[in-house]
Amino acid sequence: MPIWADPARGERVRLLADDDMTLLATFLSPPSSRPTAADLRAVPGTDLERFAAVAMRDMVGVRVTTRLDEAAALAAAGAVLHRTLVHMVRSRLQDDPPPLRWAAPHLPAGLEMVGVEAVEEEALAAAQRAAFGPAHPDHETSLEAQEAGLLHGLLAGEVLGPLYLDASAVVVDQAGAVMACVLATEWEGIGEEWKGGPWLAEVFTVGGAPLLLGRALLARAVSVCALDGHDVVGLAVSATNRARLLYERVGFHHAFYRVSLDVPGTWPQA
Repeated sequence: MPIWADPARGERVRLLADDDMTLLATFLSPPSSRPTAADLRAVPGTDLERFAAVAMRDMVGVRVTTRLDEAAALAAAGAVLHRTLVHMVRSRLQDDPPPLRWAAPHLPAGLEMVGVEAVEEEALAAAQRAAFGPAHPDHETSLEAQEAGLLHGLLAGEVLGPLYLDASAVVVDQAGAVMACVLATEWEGIGEEWKGGPWLAEVFTVGGAPLLLGRALLARAVSVCALDGHDVVGLAVSATNRARLLYERVGFHHAFYRVSLDVPGTWPQA
C-alpha cells in the first residue's frame, strides 16, 4: 500500500502515492478512535481525479479532513460528507487591539477563574462531556474526540502544539465544578492559510453556566494574545454551530474551510 510515514517529518506525517510511487498528497495521522487523515492536501500540480481515485482505493474506512477542492474531488468519487469546519481568525491584534478590560473579566458571585494546571484532567473531561451533550451540533464529533483521548493530547501539548497556559483558563464554582473552559495552544503553521500562532483549541461552557461566561473567557484569551505581542489568534467551529455568531462578535472572521468526509468501507482492508 503506497502510504508511508514521512522520514523527514516524523511518524504522524504521512505520504500518499500512486502505484508508480508518484507522490500525490500528504496528511497527518493524529490520535483517534478511528482511522483518521487530517489536513489531507494534494501536492501542487496533482490531478485531483487521480488523487481522489487513489485515496478512495487506499484509504478505505478512513475519515479525511481536507480543503475544498480536494473535498469536491473526493465527494465526486464517492466519499460521504461528515461536516464542514469554518476556521476563523481574529487578526491585527496590535493595530486594532481588543479592549483592555477583556483581560480581566468580571465573574458572577461564586465563580472563580483558575489556571488549567489547577484542575484535574478528569474534571475537565467530565465538563466537556456535559457541554457537548446529545443536543449539541458537535455531540458525535466530541464523543469521538473524547474516546480518542484528544483532551489528554491537548493538555500534554501533543495535539495542535504546546499548551498556551497564559491564554487558557477554567472557571469553577464554589464546589470546584468546572463551568467553562478555554484551552489555547501554540499551533505551528500549515501553509499560507495559517502561518502559526495561538489557537483556541477548545472553548465550552456547561449547561446552567451564567449567560456570557463563555464570551468572557473567549474575550480574555484574545486579549492575552494581544498583550503577549501576537498579531493573530484562531479557532475552528462547525459550520452548523451557532457559536460562530459569538466568535464574530468578538472580532473573528472566516479565514478558510476544512471538510471532513468518510471514505466508504472498513479499515483495515481485507
